[in-house]
Amino acid sequence: MNPVLPPGLLYPLIAIAICGAAWLAWKSSATAPAKLRRVLLTLRIAALLLLAVFLVNPGQWRAMDDQVARVWAIMIDRSDSMAVTENGPDGGSRIDQALAVRDQITDRAEAAGVELRYFSYDQTVAEEDGAATITAEGTASDLTTAADALLTRFSAQGEPLAGVFVLSDGRQTHVPRHSNFALRAQALQVPFHTIPIGGNQETRDLALQVPRRTITAFPGQNVQITAVIESRGMPTVQTDLLLLDAAGSTLETASVTVNPEEQAVHTFSLKAPEQSAMISLQVPAREDELRLSNNSAEVRIRILNDKAKVFIAEGAPYWDSKFLAQLLRQQKHMDVVSVHRLSEARWFRIDSGESKPHESDIDVFPDTREELMDYDLIIFGKNSEHFLTPERIALLRTFVSDQGGAVIFSRSKPYTGLMPDLAPLEPVTWKTGLTGEFRMRPTTDGQASGLFGQALPAPDSSVWQTLPLLKDAHRIDVVKPFTRVLANGEMGNASTQGTFPLLLVRRYGQGVSGLVNADGLWKWDFFPEARELGNMYEEFWIQMIHWMLSYSEFLPGQEFSLNLSASIVDPDTPVALRMSYRGAGQPIVPQIEVTSPLLPAPLRLAPAEIPSEDGRLKWGTNFTPELPGTYQLRLISPDGTSPDAVTASLPEAIVTVQPPPGEMDEPSADPAFLAAFADLSGGKLATDKDLRPFLDEVIQPSAPESHEQGVEWHSSWMHWISPILVLLCLALEWWLRRRNGLV
Repeated sequence: MNPVLPPGLLYPLIAIAICGAAWLAWKSSATAPAKLRRVLLTLRIAALLLLAVFLVNPGQWRAMDDQVARVWAIMIDRSDSMAVTENGPDGGSRIDQALAVRDQITDRAEAAGVELRYFSYDQTVAEEDGAATITAEGTASDLTTAADALLTRFSAQGEPLAGVFVLSDGRQTHVPRHSNFALRAQALQVPFHTIPIGGNQETRDLALQVPRRTITAFPGQNVQITAVIESRGMPTVQTDLLLLDAAGSTLETASVTVNPEEQAVHTFSLKAPEQSAMISLQVPAREDELRLSNNSAEVRIRILNDKAKVFIAEGAPYWDSKFLAQLLRQQKHMDVVSVHRLSEARWFRIDSGESKPHESDIDVFPDTREELMDYDLIIFGKNSEHFLTPERIALLRTFVSDQGGAVIFSRSKPYTGLMPDLAPLEPVTWKTGLTGEFRMRPTTDGQASGLFGQALPAPDSSVWQTLPLLKDAHRIDVVKPFTRVLANGEMGNASTQGTFPLLLVRRYGQGVSGLVNADGLWKWDFFPEARELGNMYEEFWIQMIHWMLSYSEFLPGQEFSLNLSASIVDPDTPVALRMSYRGAGQPIVPQIEVTSPLLPAPLRLAPAEIPSEDGRLKWGTNFTPELPGTYQLRLISPDGTSPDAVTASLPEAIVTVQPPPGEMDEPSADPAFLAAFADLSGGKLATDKDLRPFLDEVIQPSAPESHEQGVEWHSSWMHWISPILVLLCLALEWWLRRRNGLV
């Protein structure tokens, strides 16, 4: 039943109405004979009961079915790459070829009696007329997102899809995010069949890259900026390479020859500025280049205003330790304290700016946390056991792990015998024995780290083969996990006599430890034939120390650190920013200011404190850059005043957002992508050779589908006899009353 009113209200009303009407009918026929009186009452009650049936509305709900034919759809790529003109007998643009294939599909669909719907897409999908001309002008293409939107459109309209034909060159230049296209297509049983349009195209491009995007230096220090230019699909090219300042003014120009399918490397050498600055490198665009987004790159020179403070502890002085201490004391951006043990009761100490040593009967090695915090780097030579007690080793480990300090073992194994307390700081475990003479050869990891190939010559440079031989490398048992081997030692012919780790670094907590497993580097500075190659001894140690200091979490003079989860990202990719503190007490927590020409105003980020199991103060936040370009991040005081309100020196960083791949960056068609895309949905990849039989096989008429359109109420009283009975009862009562003179 489906009553017009709730039963709890309707039934009492019907009962009251029937009783009232019956009483009135009986009252109004009081003068009539008893038999007639009963007939009139019966007719009145019968009419009312029939009307009550209408109000109660008996019947049943019945499902409504609709027969819907399955339709096919065509998606035509309208992105820029479809405007490429193809070579070969067919010729013409890709979009023209796609429209010709569309007409073939239309003819087959008409022959099979199948309905077709037409769409075009780039990053979105739009419905088209079946005979309309489509213009290829989309700035990006995203087939996955467009296909997902097509499924959503048909589901919302309640139209079943039999399948979809995709006519495209397969250039997917926009990365889809959070798409569940494959699962939806399989669940709906809608295969996407792909038909590749176009072929290979020759790419003409000069690509500029910089291996190091951030260079750490002191004011006035010589810095080197290396550029790598790669030629793709071009003949030998003579091009200018421009070095520009932040205002776009040319600092220096170089002429570089780039051979086909090769890389040309050029290094600019300049004085570091007084303040951190952005430097740009640029290769002028050529007329025949298709991709221009990789013709420029930016480098940030990060200036350290505080001197690096170095402590040298040498227990067995030799030429290596003497040359190194003298070299570092000559550096105006370093404050050096060097202590040498001559005998049991004789220690020599020489500080920066001094020419004569101070003799002492104690070793003056730092004995407290505060004394160690005065230094950024501790360098150990041989026989370090004369300096290190268990208490000092514990302080040293805390200095590295908790305070971001750096330690270098400069002459292979730093002690005789065993020192298990010091072992956690060492990148390796040792075994007995020394090696003979050998050469240093940087590794690919050393090049990837930015030390070799940028600050120092690349691994394949001939300089490493011509430098004097080294000696006395201690034999290594195991290289510890997470240790980077930056250079190997080559003994004679490396293929026959082997190599061993020579230069190693390892992160330890917030700091870093390094090992130079060799003696004899002093010869690089002493012998005339080595001098002719440039001062490689000085370059090696200065660049190595700078690299070590920047590899640590904290830079010299800085009590805060700023680390990024990534420095090169795609647009709309979140970057995690993490800060930590190594000073004493509770600091004023700085904020992170983000500046860029792409932003209308500087962006201020307030980091939140992160729980730390080791008790260190740490904070974190996220930054999501949207537009391609360079974003500069620096710590500032919460009230926006000078950084001096927080600490004398605060870290900086840059985030480079790469431009998304352009439609014309690589115009060659990508049938492999289309094959993988079709496979995800259960579809197939077709080619021009088998297109006609493929269409005949795939496009077949299908039986209509029954779609439930909801339910409707079917009343049991909806017959022609029902109102006639009501009228008959009422009319008969009226006629009897008139005939017998009743009002």
